[in-house]
Amino acid sequence: MPDVLVPAWLNELRPLRETLPARRPGRWLGITTLLLAVLLAGLGLARREEAIRPDQLSPGPHFEQARVRGRLIIGVRAYPRPALPGMPVVAEPDPFDAALAQALGDYLGLPVETLGLAPEQREAALREGRVDLLVAGAAAAGSGAAIPPSKRQGEGALIVLRGLDIHDGEGLRGRSLCLAEGSPYRRPLAERHGARLREYPSAVHAIAAFMAGECLALAEARSLVDWLLQQPDWRFYRRLPVELRAPLSGHVRLADGEPQAQAWLAAAIGDWQRRGRLDEVLAQRTGELAFDVLRLDQGLICH
Repeated sequence: MPDVLVPAWLNELRPLRETLPARRPGRWLGITTLLLAVLLAGLGLARREEAIRPDQLSPGPHFEQARVRGRLIIGVRAYPRPALPGMPVVAEPDPFDAALAQALGDYLGLPVETLGLAPEQREAALREGRVDLLVAGAAAAGSGAAIPPSKRQGEGALIVLRGLDIHDGEGLRGRSLCLAEGSPYRRPLAERHGARLREYPSAVHAIAAFMAGECLALAEARSLVDWLLQQPDWRFYRRLPVELRAPLSGHVRLADGEPQAQAWLAAAIGDWQRRGRLDEVLAQRTGELAFDVLRLDQGLICH
């Protein structure tokens, strides 16, 4: 700006202005980014603090029968584990179902009785009041609460024989696929890939059926599949390059849609997940399955 247009009193400030450090846009950008990050972190913390805990809610009248009885009865999946031929076998509760059932009992302050039920028995047991809740796997829906997907264990994978002419998800369309009853991967496999699903009482039963040639592919948790492919007996198999995510880990069913019971159940399951127990139980499940597979390799069979 020409000096003739500058007021005289500004000329006296010019030397002072010239001694000030140069403005650095990058510094202000960094400070703004830092403040924004702090703000977002604060909002995330506030959301976590706002999460409703089960002890903040009344379980409602649905659980009064359990309180009067003095214990919570929960229906679960049950099946025999691998055993020697000719040995008597007893159906045992699914480890995931049993762990969740125990957690719900702890939240209510009640001892838990698990009742192993075959698929065709579950709806009647729930409807007739023989169980207070039903842990039904990911294949069932209805009144109750969904078990969220696991961030660490929610990724699945598919195994096929090395020489089989299947190279992507489209190649599964119309093909037979072994998986556990209530598997969290059931819906995407049926809806997205059009596979012909064959369900078995448990994951180890599905693995045994796959090894016996009853299906062309096997769907299981990625961590277990990676472990299987490291075993000598699995050197003739390969993992398909197919992305497979579990939309849910399962469901807990109620006989009706009683609002208080549904809200309490959702809060209890959410708290169980936030505490990391969902991931821990699923990781433990993978370890137990690996042990059962080793027992199959030693000549034990699934009944």
